[in-house]
Amino acid sequence: MPQEKTGTDTYRLGLSDAGSFKSMNFVQSISEEDEQLEQRTNKRDLVHVLLIQNNTFVTVTDARGNKKTGASAGCLEERKGRSRLSRYAAEATAEHVGRSARKMGLQSVVMKVKGSTYFRKKRKVILSWREGFRGSGGVGDPSPILYINDVTQLPHNGCRLPKKRRVQIVPF
Repeated sequence: MPQEKTGTDTYRLGLSDAGSFKSMNFVQSISEEDEQLEQRTNKRDLVHVLLIQNNTFVTVTDARGNKKTGASAGCLEERKGRSRLSRYAAEATAEHVGRSARKMGLQSVVMKVKGSTYFRKKRKVILSWREGFRGSGGVGDPSPILYINDVTQLPHNGCRLPKKRRVQIVPF
């Protein structure tokens, strides 16, 4: 059990006007709680969904970014050529990755969706991943998705355009 500091100790340490050590212990206990909370949140796995014009990529990584599993619309057997562009191909890919994530024993995930496509397609992919993860577990199971983050990069009017070329008209 730590000893309580006396007034002479605080004066000798140059902390005479710093307040009591009890308040410092309170601040330290709050910072320790924050560290424990941060350690718990770092154990979450991430599901990266990239919806581009010609393909769909779904990847599951750990908090450090190491890939655990993933698939694209082209790697499915029945989806080749133009059929991988459809909304159904994106849903099938997400469901396939959801099933493999369930087999790996994931508990909770954070979804990161990227792609300049319609929101309907994003929503369908997220829901199909969840259905693939749940499997035949039923409707009563809680959702493994903690939150969904849309990380699509949006332009902010872009770069400045180059100066317009000036051409002098010389009269003949």
